[in-house]
Amino acid sequence: MPRYFFDINDNGQFSQDEIGVDCNGEEAVRKAAIEALPTLARDVMPDGDHHVISVLVRDAQGTTVLRSSLTLDVVWLNDHEKQ
Repeated sequence: MPRYFFDINDNGQFSQDEIGVDCNGEEAVRKAAIEALPTLARDVMPDGDHHVISVLVRDAQGTTVLRSSLTLDVVWLNDHEKQ
């Protein structure tokens, strides 16, 4: 079973996966990358009005094969002033 590495980019701070995970096919890789995002978000959000977390997946050769991301973007509307 191929091994994939799930690196994290948390609002510009990069963390490289040195261990990796064995995944049985592309759909398993996709699912693992998506499922990691809510867990990561709970650990770091909210810390402001804009935050982006990305999971970058590398194959065993080191090629980035997939990216999933989650964005928090808070914008006041209708000329609403902060209180």
